[in-house]
Amino acid sequence: MTPLAKWTIVSICLTVLAVLVPWATYGDIDVELSRLPLWWAYLGAAVAAHASAKVAWPVSAGFAVVAVAAAVVVATGYDEASHVFGHVVPVVGPRPGPGVVFAVASAVAQVAGLRARVRAARPVTA
Repeated sequence: MTPLAKWTIVSICLTVLAVLVPWATYGDIDVELSRLPLWWAYLGAAVAAHASAKVAWPVSAGFAVVAVAAAVVVATGYDEASHVFGHVVPVVGPRPGPGVVFAVASAVAQVAGLRARVRAARPVTA
């Protein structure tokens, strides 16, 4: 198994974790990814980053950067509670959840796999 394949598997597992765990917490209320505004932007960017693992490394790295940017945009969207809860809004302030961390770690793992692929393709000098 190539280093790119190993890192891609790690990256996909981290993306699955990012989707399953909460992205924000309002007191005791966990908010999952699908309740946040623009959640589909992160999911689309993550799928594109994983799908582009075999193309030219600058393109794939660009998709990983877009995935991180989408995760940050989605993660900052939980601050507007009326978008998440509708008319009844909890009085407590929001805190970021672990989903954002897993999303960024997924993109970092994808870039690590790309780096391993680029290093393996370089000729070894004596």
